[in-house]
Amino acid sequence: MKTYLKIKRAIRYLFYKHISVEDQLKVKEQFNNDDLTRLFWQLSMQDRHHSIEVLERTINKTLDDEILSLKELESLNDLYTLCLLHDIGKSAGNFSWLFRIFSELNIVNNQKSKIYLNHESIGLEQMKKLSIDDKVLKYYQKELLENKHFVLDKTDY
Repeated sequence: MKTYLKIKRAIRYLFYKHISVEDQLKVKEQFNNDDLTRLFWQLSMQDRHHSIEVLERTINKTLDDEILSLKELESLNDLYTLCLLHDIGKSAGNFSWLFRIFSELNIVNNQKSKIYLNHESIGLEQMKKLSIDDKVLKYYQKELLENKHFVLDKTDY
C-alpha cells in the first residue's frame, strides 16, 4: 500500500500549481509567527501544495463527527501547524521529482539524498535558529521525529 501511495504522490507532484488565495489565508491564520510563515514560503511550490493537502486530509480525519474539548482543540491546532511544517527541511536543497524518487528507492545514495531523506531533522534545526515558540519545537520533535504522529502518518501521502 505504501508503494502505491508513493507512486500516486509522485504523479501528483508533476501537476501541482501555486496554492490558492484561500489556502494562502488559511496558512497565515494557522501560524501565529512570521518566522513560521516565512519558512512555509521557502518550500517549493510542490511542497507547499502537498502540505496544504496534508492539512486538509488531517482536518477531515480529526474532525469527523467528533465533539472536542478545548484541550483537544489546542492539540489539534498544534497538529495542523505540524501538517504545514512537516516538510520544511526540504527547503535546504533543490530536489527534483526524479531525485526524490531515486532517493526514496535508495538508487541514489549521496550526501544530497541523505539531506533529502533527513529533511524532518533538518527542519527542526531550521526552526531552532528562529524565534519560534518552544512549544512548537517540542511538538515537532516529539510528534514528527520521535513518534511520527499517528494522524500525520495516515495523511502524509
